[in-house]
Order: sequence, then structure tokens, then C-alpha cells
Amino acid sequence: MTFGEKLYKLRKSQGLSQEALAEKLNTSRQAVSKWENNNGYPETEKIILISKIFQVTLDDLLIDDRSIDSDNDKNLQAETQGFYVSRETANGFLFYYKRKFLLLSAACGAALGCNSISFTSSEHYFFTSSIAPMLTTVSIMLLLAIIIYIALKQNPYRALRKKELVFAEEVRKEIQDEFLKMRKMLIGGIALGLLLFVTVGCCWGLPVFGNMEYVDILFCIIFSMILSGVGCFITFFCIGIYWSYTILLQNQQHQNI
Repeated sequence: MTFGEKLYKLRKSQGLSQEALAEKLNTSRQAVSKWENNNGYPETEKIILISKIFQVTLDDLLIDDRSIDSDNDKNLQAETQGFYVSRETANGFLFYYKRKFLLLSAACGAALGCNSISFTSSEHYFFTSSIAPMLTTVSIMLLLAIIIYIALKQNPYRALRKKELVFAEEVRKEIQDEFLKMRKMLIGGIALGLLLFVTVGCCWGLPVFGNMEYVDILFCIIFSMILSGVGCFITFFCIGIYWSYTILLQNQQHQNI
């Protein structure tokens, strides 16, 4: 049993909320949630204070091989069989991946939008020789920079993707209700994004653009790039949010906490 599982078990055995325990330890609720999910450890002084509050030895608290006995063990046994996810942890998981996919979708949209016209036969020579290479370079550098930033940034919610999750019944229901409300909108967003991108490609195949003036062609190029980028952004972002909710819900244990 890990330190986080022991802390959660002890807190529940005394009927303390995370806010109440945080007040006793002179820290924040977020810090208590982080400790319970094994994303960090408290300072030495706080560990000693925890042992005094719950009247357990430091060895029982810190050594993983030792378990903690309490009067509520039977009631709490189901809770420690998986990775406990509070509402705060679930919100943090969803917010983290929402921000991650927002950055990735924006970079992919910029890269694909800047390069979308390069795949058509109606592009203007000046655009091909001067503007397109510059846009391609800048957009790809932006995409690579964001990918490197995300890869180097520590992911505090990696464990939630690999372990079986335990939700309180009300938390599980809230997340499922949110997902059901957003599901149609996300699927619609994916369809809209693909439709925008396909429409741009089809329009550039029409012969009408061959008789247009340079200024009009340039306007169409810019407008098409924007539509392609927006379509790519909407598609990737909606897929990312859909994936986040799916990952969070697919590994859950159907237990009442």
C-alpha cells in the first residue's frame, strides 16, 4: 500500500474531507489531493504531523509493505483496489489534456493551413516562390516547438491512463453526464472540421479560378488557408477532448465510494 493510499484511507476513516485535513496541516486541498494520488510527498514536518493526527507510526505510514488497520477497513477495502480519482483530480486531468490538445491543434492547424495551397494546381507563381516557403518554415518550426515543449513537460496524470480507476459514484455520474452532453457536439465538430478541409480542396479543383485576377486569387488563397487551418484545428481539438473523456471513463471501477 502506497503512502497516498494510506493517507486517503486514514482520512476517510476519520470522516475528514480534503479541505479539513488541509486545514489541520496548514496546506492546500490541492496538495492533499496530490499526495493521495501519489504525485508527490509532503514535507518532513507535515509527515510527522500526519502521524500524530492519525496516531500511526512513521514506519507504518512510510513503508509500502506495511498496511494500516482501522475500524473502517471493511468499508474502505474496495476503495484501495484501484487508483482513486477525486473530482479535483478528474478536472485536473481533463484540463491538462484540453490545454495540451489546444496547443497541438493550433500548431497542426497553422501548419496544415500554411501548406494546404501548396498541394493545389491553381497557386500563383509568386506565392509558390516567395510566400509559401516562408509560411511552411515558420509553421513547421512552431509545430516542432510545441511538440518538444509537450514532450519535455512532466505529465502529472500519466498514471490515470494505465491504472484501473476508482470513482465516487457521484463523481462518476457527473463526468458521464458531462461527456454525454458534449459527445454530439464533439462529433459534430469533427464532421464540421473535415467538411471545411474537404470543401477547400474541392473548390480549388474548379476551373473558375483560372480566369480570376491575381488579387482575387490571392484573396482566395488566404481565405482557403484560413478555412483549412480552422478545419484542422476543430477536428484535432474535438478528437482530443473526446479521447480525454474516453480514457478517463474506460478504466473505471463501478464502485460506490
